[in-house]
This record gives sequence, structure tokens and C-alpha cells, in this order.
Amino acid sequence: MFFMMFAHRRVALHLAAFFLWIVSEPTALAAPAVGKVPKELPGGWKLEWHDEFDGTKLDTTKWRCEEGVVRNHGSSQAYSKSCVRVRNGMLRLVSRAKKTANKVYDPSADKWPRNIKFQPFASGSVTTEGVHLFSPPGRLEFRARIPKATGVWPAIWTMHVNKYKWPANGEIDILEHISQEPDKVYSIFRWGLDGGQRERKVVRTKHIPNYSADFHTYVLEWDDQIMRIFIDDQEMGRVNIADADYPNGDNPLRTPCYIIMNTAIGGPGTWAESPRPEQYPVTFLIDYVRFYKK
Repeated sequence: MFFMMFAHRRVALHLAAFFLWIVSEPTALAAPAVGKVPKELPGGWKLEWHDEFDGTKLDTTKWRCEEGVVRNHGSSQAYSKSCVRVRNGMLRLVSRAKKTANKVYDPSADKWPRNIKFQPFASGSVTTEGVHLFSPPGRLEFRARIPKATGVWPAIWTMHVNKYKWPANGEIDILEHISQEPDKVYSIFRWGLDGGQRERKVVRTKHIPNYSADFHTYVLEWDDQIMRIFIDDQEMGRVNIADADYPNGDNPLRTPCYIIMNTAIGGPGTWAESPRPEQYPVTFLIDYVRFYKK
């Protein structure tokens, strides 16, 4: 009897593990975009850089993985290379409820994030920082499907590279989502007020019913005059580039930028709610990233 109960328990555990694998690796529902990559788009845009994630591993000539505790004070994740996968034409950023070492931990440090040894969640983040920069006039296009679980905080965003520290350097959140607002997406233009550390934000939101159920297309398009964000071909919002002029004549939005794509996990004091471990693992799917120039 004990053996039979033990055997049934093993079967149940294997089935549970298989179910979690299916949830974290949504292959059948995650169809990549069909058709050839457009080399030109209306308006004079020509393809300059892209990744269709057609291989079996991340292309390190285009991306690098972030590791450890990087940002979002109070969040629950440590980023890990093991959570970054390329499979079936998709980049997959997996988030797991798994105790994970902080790769940047320093036992002599007295400040966050280096004084954190472990985090309760592992998650994925990739960036082009240090690998590739994008300069205006440009059009960045992404096709992605966000994960669904309490506490998820996925984002696709850019950071501008110049002499200023955050937030004065300029940050554009093309997609930002928090699980406690399941049918809402945020797009946020951000820079420093008059070049200082006081932040100026232009926030736009869009209600998308059953948002996590399908893929959506996100675009950041900017030139010397206007920066715009589109979701599914509908304009989310725009800013005049001149609004970010600093008194010394600098403008952070006229400088090159790099991409970050990640899933943070919320926690006490963060914008996102605290996670429920039983709802994980989940996966942020990115079908492609393309950059067009005029």
C-alpha cells in the first residue's frame, strides 16, 4: 500500500512538473509572425538592424544577458542567464519562483543592490547596452506577448546614452505593465527637468481587454522633432523633442539609446504587487525586434 501511494505521488509530481513546463513554455499558442521581414516601410524607413530569434541561443553580437539584482529596489527577482532562451522563433524570458543568487553580491557592500545575497525569484533580462546603440531618426519595432501572473512587471524600454545620470539621461518605456492592472499597458516618456534629477514624465495608457492572451506590436518612432509610441498601429502618445531641451543646449532625446527587455517581479514598496509563487513559472515572449532608419 505504501509503495502504491508513493508511486501515485511520484506520478502526480511528474504531472505537476509537466504542467508547469507547459505553462512556462507556451509553444503551440505562441506562433511567430508569418512572412518575410520587410526591408522597407512607408515613409522612407529602411531596415538597418533586426533579430527574428530564429536560432537556438541568444545572439551575443546583438544582446547580452543582465545578471543579478540590477534595479527596482524592493523587487523580488535576480536576473539569470538560465531564464533567457531562444526557441521556436521566439526569445523567451522565463520567470521562476526559485531562490536565486545575486551575481553582483558583495559581502562588504552596505548598499542595495550589492548587499542582497539571494532573491526568491529568478527572471530574464536582455539588453543591447555595450553591444549596439540606436540613433535617430529611427523606428524600433517589437512584437511580444506579456506573461500573466500576480507580481509580473514586464517592460520593453530604452535608455539614452549621454553625460547625464538617470533620469536626466532620458528613458522611454515603450511597454510597461503591472499585474494588478491586467488589461492596461503604460507607455512613458521620461527625462530630467532642466537637466536635473527631478524627473519629467509624459504618461500614456491603453486598455486592452484580455491583454496577456495575445501578441501585440509596439513601435517607438522618433526624429529631430517628434517622438511617438504606437501599439498595434494606434498612436499611444507623442512628445516634442524640444520639450526636453536643457538650459545648456543639450537634449537627451537626441542622443543614441539602447534597448532593455525584462520581466521584473514586484515586492513590498515597488510599483508592482507582490508575487504568488504558485502561479509561476511564466514566460515573456518576444517574436522579433527590428530597427529602421530613414
